[in-house]
Amino acid sequence: GSMHLGHLVPFLMTQWLQRALNCPLVIQMTDDEKFLFKGVYQDGVGDNLDYFRSLTIENAKDIIACGFDFDKTFLFSDVDYVGRMYPTIVRIWKSVTQNQVTNIFGFDGQANIGKVAFPAIQAAPSFPTAFPVVLNAKERSNRNRA
Repeated sequence: GSMHLGHLVPFLMTQWLQRALNCPLVIQMTDDEKFLFKGVYQDGVGDNLDYFRSLTIENAKDIIACGFDFDKTFLFSDVDYVGRMYPTIVRIWKSVTQNQVTNIFGFDGQANIGKVAFPAIQAAPSFPTAFPVVLNAKERSNRNRA
């Protein structure tokens, strides 16, 4: 649904930090999470993923209105960008057990596999390797090795 004050305050604080520190910013739009946790699938009818993707567009408009530096902000939809983050996601999957995810998030045997896999997708933007083009992660990594 729409953003509320509880969403807006952290974004305004983040916008202030971006300007104060003159730094790049990545904003993850978790349309996939909304669908995995709130979406529906009906045999013969299909699912409502497109509905959650449309909410992401509306939320993005609200976030853009916070005044982030256009040249230093990368706002993305997981559904659209996840392929580029996939190597980072796979590394997270390899390093975290299903028991850890289940215990942290309280999943039971009834949770769909997307819910169990999602924490790695949500964590991936914490690593610059998820954004090799946006943040020049490969270039910076090579410079750090020299």
